[in-house]
Amino acid sequence: MLNRLVHRGRDHCGMVVGSADRLSQKANVALGHRRLSIIDLSEDAFQPMSYDQGRLWISFNGEIYNYRELRLELLAAGYRFQTASDTEVILAAYKKWGDECVRHLNGMFAFALWDEDRGRLFCARDHLGIKPFYYLKTADFFAFASESKALRQFHGNHLEPDALAAYLLGLYVPADWSIFRGVAKLLPGHIMTVEPSGRLVTGRYWQIRNVADREDIPATRKSLEEDLKRAVSRQLRSDVPVGALLSGGVDSGMIVALASSQGARLNTYSIGFEGQAASELPAAAEIAAAFQTVHHEAQVTAAASIALLDTSLGHLSEPIADPAIVPSYVLSEMAAADGVKVLLSGTGGDEIFGGYDRYVGVNLRRRLFTSTPEWLRVSAGSLLPPASKLGARLRNASLDMLFTTGGSFDLCAALLRDDKQLEGFLGRLSGAIPAPFATERLPLLYKQMSFDMSAYLPDEILLLLDQMTMAHTIEGRVPLLDVDVVEAAFRFPPRSHASRHKTKVLFRDIAAGYLGESHVWRKKQGFAGPVTCWVSENLQLFRDVAISTLDIPGMEAVAPDVFRLCEGSAAPNRRQAHALFILYCLHRWHDSLD
Repeated sequence: MLNRLVHRGRDHCGMVVGSADRLSQKANVALGHRRLSIIDLSEDAFQPMSYDQGRLWISFNGEIYNYRELRLELLAAGYRFQTASDTEVILAAYKKWGDECVRHLNGMFAFALWDEDRGRLFCARDHLGIKPFYYLKTADFFAFASESKALRQFHGNHLEPDALAAYLLGLYVPADWSIFRGVAKLLPGHIMTVEPSGRLVTGRYWQIRNVADREDIPATRKSLEEDLKRAVSRQLRSDVPVGALLSGGVDSGMIVALASSQGARLNTYSIGFEGQAASELPAAAEIAAAFQTVHHEAQVTAAASIALLDTSLGHLSEPIADPAIVPSYVLSEMAAADGVKVLLSGTGGDEIFGGYDRYVGVNLRRRLFTSTPEWLRVSAGSLLPPASKLGARLRNASLDMLFTTGGSFDLCAALLRDDKQLEGFLGRLSGAIPAPFATERLPLLYKQMSFDMSAYLPDEILLLLDQMTMAHTIEGRVPLLDVDVVEAAFRFPPRSHASRHKTKVLFRDIAAGYLGESHVWRKKQGFAGPVTCWVSENLQLFRDVAISTLDIPGMEAVAPDVFRLCEGSAAPNRRQAHALFILYCLHRWHDSLD
C-alpha cells in the first residue's frame, strides 16, 4: 500500500505493525505513512506518531493551521509535547477532548487514530473534504488510504455500475460512492470509528451555522475581510517554500494580494493554452507585477495538451472529466522544479461566494421546482419520455442541481439500458447525495451553493487539486475554504453573492480594494483547457478512444450512442465535443490501472 503512494510523501516512509511495535495488545492493527515534511522537518515528527506512552497512534495527512494556538491552549492545560509538529497537537487534542477534538481543528485533514485503551480506530475528514479518505470494509478487515490505488490489491479493478453511471451524468463520482466496487469515501465533515467488534459508526461533526436571509452587510463586511486575512496568514505557515497558482482571476489574485500584504515573497505560476478564446496570462502577469512575485508562465500547445492529459489522468483515484486537470498538473510540475512544496490556490471561491453563472437567475429556475406541488411536477415529468433529461429533472427534483455540472445525460441513460433501470439509478443517486452543510431552511441560491459544496467541490474540484499537486509531492492549500471564512460567507443574505446578472458581488467588492475595480469585474475565464479545440484538432484520436471505451466492462450498452458520436467528418459541436471528452477521460483513466 505504501509503495503505491510514494508520490504523496518522499521524505519518509514509516509503519507500525501490531504488537511487534507495541501498537496493540488487543487487536491486529497496522498503520503506515508516507511523509511530505512541511511543519517540523525533524525526525521527531515522523509518522506514524505515538502519544501518551504509546496508548495513541496516528497516521495523518494534511495540515492543522491553528496548531500553534491549540498547542498553547493544551500546554496551559498541562499537556506536554516532544515535537513542534501539528500532528502531535491532534494527538493531545484527542487525549483532552476525545471525538470532539475535530471541532477544535482548523485545517485540511484526513487521519486515522488508534486508541489502545478503547481498542478502536478513530477516523476523521476535514470540514469541506479537502483531503480524501477512501476505505474498504469486509467481514475480516478494514483498510483505509488517501488514494484508492493503495487499496487496489483488496478490490481489484472491478467498477461499480452506479458509480460509472454517476460519472457519465455529472463528470465525477459523488461520495460516499466510489468507482471501485466495495470501496467508499468518508464524507466531508464526518468522523468514523471502527469499534472493537468491527462495526463502523459514522457521524457528522460540522454544519454551517447561522445561514442568513437578511443581515446588516456593512457591519460584517469588514469582519469577513479580516477572516480572509487570517486564513491566508495561517496557511502561509510552513517550514518549506510556498508558492501560489495564479490564474489571473479574482480568487487567486486575492490570495496573492493578501499573502503579499503580509510580507510573503511568493513564486507564482500561470498557464495559457493554444486555441483558448482568451488568455489569462496578461491579467496574471499584471497581478504578479503589482505584488512583486517571482512569476513563471507556461504556454501549452494543443498537441502537448493531449499528452499531458493522458499523463495526468493516470494520477487520479477516480475518473474526472475536467479540463482543469491539465493546468493543475503542469503548474504543479513547474513549482516542484523550483523546489516549492506548498501551493496556495483560489479553489473554492466560486462555491462559497456565488461565482458560477448558473447561480445568476437560480431563484427563478429553482422556484419552478420548489413552488410546484410534487404531484403536479411528477405528473408533468411522466408525460415526457422516461429517458428525456427534462423528464428526469421533473421527476427527480432533488437531483436537478446535479444536471448543471456539464455531464452527459444521454450516455448515462444509455448505460442503464432501459427506463426502469434509469429510474432506479436516479432514486439511488438521490439518496446518496450528501445532505446540505446547513441545518436551517435554505434560501434557493444557498441550496444550489450548498449542493456544490457538499458534492461537486470535494469529489471533483478538490480531489483533482489534491491528486495533481500530490503527483509532484506538493501540498495544495485552499485559503478561501478556511472554515471560518466559509461560515462567515453564509452569514450574508444571498443577494450579497449573486444578484441579477452579477456573480460574487460581495467578494469582488472586498477584492477591489486590493486588485482594482477593472480587474475584479473582468469576465470570468475559468481555470481549464479549451476542450472543443482539443477535440476538434484531434478528432480521429478522440473518436477512436471513444469506441475503445466500449471494451470497459459495462460500457457496451452505450455502443449505439458512441457510434452516432463518431459518425461523419464534420467538426463536433460543443455538446458532442464534451461527450467525446468524457469518454476519452474515462478510457485513459481506466487504461492506466495496473
